[in-house]
Parts: sequence; C-alpha cells; structure tokens
Amino acid sequence: MIMTSDKKNEKFLKTQLILAVIPTFVTQLIAFYRIQKLINGIIIEVIIFFVDLVIQMSISWPFGMIISLPISILVPLYYIRKWTLEFNKTKSQF
Repeated sequence: MIMTSDKKNEKFLKTQLILAVIPTFVTQLIAFYRIQKLINGIIIEVIIFFVDLVIQMSISWPFGMIISLPISILVPLYYIRKWTLEFNKTKSQF
C-alpha cells in the first residue's frame, strides 16, 4: 500500500512531536535538524537553558523545576510543530 502525502506528513509531524516532547537537548536538536531549522533550534535551546538556569537559581529546587520543565518542553514543542507544518507545506508544493 502506498502512503499518500498527507499520511506521510502526519506521520512525520507525529515523529517530530515525539522528539520534541522528550526533554533532552539532543532529541530536540534532531527534530530541528530534520526540518532544516538547526541554527534556530540551537538559539532557542541556548535561550531556554539560560532562562531555566535563572529560574532554578532564584527559586528553590522543587518549585523551580516545576516552572522550568514545562518551559523546556513546551517552547521547543511549539516551534517544532509550527515549523514542521511549514516544512510539510513547502515540501508538498514541489
């Protein structure tokens, strides 16, 4: 059975979101690399690192982690989803 372009794009998006949800620098960069946004991804990850660092240093341990963990997951998730949809649109135009 041949996969249609929509099915491929949907599967690609799901894979990208799984990589983005895993809160590690490496998996998120792999997701950015796959949509050709590696430089933007590195910039986002560095900014998130320093924001998380400031939060963790200014707020005591369990509460700082509660605040910084959603930031380190949701911000890359938002951009990976947004840019993957754009990537799929431009890819399907060719």
